[in-house]
Amino acid sequence: MMQNLKRQSGMTMWGLLFVLGTLAFFLFLTFKLLPPYLGDMKIKGALESLGRQPDAGSMSVPEITEAIRKRLEIDSADNFDLGSSLTVTARGRTKVIRINYESVTPMLFNVSALITFDHSIEVRGGE
Repeated sequence: MMQNLKRQSGMTMWGLLFVLGTLAFFLFLTFKLLPPYLGDMKIKGALESLGRQPDAGSMSVPEITEAIRKRLEIDSADNFDLGSSLTVTARGRTKVIRINYESVTPMLFNVSALITFDHSIEVRGGE
């Protein structure tokens, strides 16, 4: 009985293939989905950078759009339509600046991943 346990230690070929296949699948997902998330981090950074500007609350919508567009152009993150994604809403003395967009990433053949991103900041209006 003890000799059988010593002979049967280790992983079988099928077990190894399953582990390698699972690892390859998750690496594939990571490599496909990482670029949209990295781009989103740049977009979120541009929005937060605008929120740190002291005059952001007194800017008009075209000025806000241009400020964000310039930052995204510098960061090479201009792969979406800022005009349809950006909304500016006035709430009393504050403005809510929101970027809401979707990213479609082709995965394999006719399968794609749809990722929705939504970021907003509040800035105090000029007084």
